Amino acid sequence: MLFVMLNENSGALTVVIGICCVVLLGSAANTLYSIVTGKVIGTKTHQRVMAFDTDYIGWKRWKRRKIIEFIILIILCIGISVVLFTVDFGSARLNFPMDAFPMLGGWIGMNIGKMSRFRIYHNKRNLSLTRGQ
Repeated sequence: MLFVMLNENSGALTVVIGICCVVLLGSAANTLYSIVTGKVIGTKTHQRVMAFDTDYIGWKRWKRRKIIEFIILIILCIGISVVLFTVDFGSARLNFPMDAFPMLGGWIGMNIGKMSRFRIYHNKRNLSLTRGQ
């Protein structure tokens, strides 16, 4: 979606950075709502994950981690906003197809690495469970 907005605005980098800032602010607002009310805005899966996290690590540790997450998101949004309004991005242009390939390559490589590590961990765990029986 960000690249569609980028293409529509003739490659203006400020639009992409602004949209990223708005998305981060939305995430920060959701985190703050979760901290204050203890409820989750999201899918049933997200609600179950939060319930598991609170049960597994405890309410106090979960709340502390969420407060740290909220503070980091707010600091990041403020930093992005300061950079957005002080730095001139008028001369910076992004060419959509050519700039997307390195990001896609990195994303694919990261996912392949995580899947291979998960398989290795899963196989080791299964071996240790079968040896104990």
